[in-house]
Amino acid sequence: MKLIKFKKRKGCTIDCTIDLDLLFETKDEIERFNAKWKDFIDSDPDNKKVYNKKGNILSYKSEQLIPTKIDKRPSLLLVLGNPATHSVETGMFFSFEGDRKEHRFWSKILKPAGVLDLPFEPGLSIEKLNKQRRDALFNLEYESPFRIGLSVIISMPSAPGGKFGGIAGVQKLIGIKAMRRLEQVETKRVIACAKKFITLKGAVIAFQKNAWNNLCSENDPKYDIKLARAGKLKGHLIGNMKIPQLCVPPTRLSGPCSRVLKGLL
Repeated sequence: MKLIKFKKRKGCTIDCTIDLDLLFETKDEIERFNAKWKDFIDSDPDNKKVYNKKGNILSYKSEQLIPTKIDKRPSLLLVLGNPATHSVETGMFFSFEGDRKEHRFWSKILKPAGVLDLPFEPGLSIEKLNKQRRDALFNLEYESPFRIGLSVIISMPSAPGGKFGGIAGVQKLIGIKAMRRLEQVETKRVIACAKKFITLKGAVIAFQKNAWNNLCSENDPKYDIKLARAGKLKGHLIGNMKIPQLCVPPTRLSGPCSRVLKGLL
């Protein structure tokens, strides 16, 4: 039996199934999870659309965008923390933020850093815009010196903010011990993606603490926000010294994140 199973769906959606009997090792852990479950689900209006819990099986949708097409550009695998539930539901990374406006990840981080310039037509609906951008990424039809892939270190989605927001919200739900068990399995998924996706001269870019700490090699420095802001978190993907790994400040710090990203690349 596997703790978590992943199944690719059309687009960038993946179906995930967690066996809670394997995730939790004690009765106390399960009871704490069950006590917080309703509050977690209620923390985002899309959680009920994405999650389904039956007995000891937790099923949910997540996201991963790994193009199979190849060109001469070096590959960059951008590894984020965990998905925002509304982005999973609408079928595209960083679908929108706030009052359904363009997410700063595209407009204020990747574009100014010279990493990626995706088409954006303000008159399009969110659904059409997401499809346009998703298709562009899969077909490598965009302005960039790189071939771009997107992944997350923790597949469980959550609200973008609040009590159960981000990876901290997932950890609040399942507990730190279960989080470490989950990270072990999730890390193997991302490493497998990186080895398959990244070609010569490519790299992994970690945008979040858990991503860096789980994917970095043994002798690389552990995550420190000051080092990230100074562009000094550099190393190699764990188990593969041929693949460089770089770390940038979190996406909420869009200015420093874009500046460091541009400098590192």
